[in-house]
Amino acid sequence: MPLTRSFRQTVQARARRDIKFRRALLDEAMQALLDGDLEEARAALRSYINATIGFEKFGAALGRSPKSLQ
Repeated sequence: MPLTRSFRQTVQARARRDIKFRRALLDEAMQALLDGDLEEARAALRSYINATIGFEKFGAALGRSPKSLQ
């Protein structure tokens, strides 16, 4: 199910101002990875990246295409 724009903006705004929230997003992704739930881990990592630096900056930092990272 695609996320609405207002929800994404809400998550991004909270992630910018709340370090505990950012940490919880990342913890969720890592726990899913450890549990072997790769689909959930990927989704959680995408949410974390979108809520923090975004794929454009992430790709530039890694020297990779943002689309290949998604």
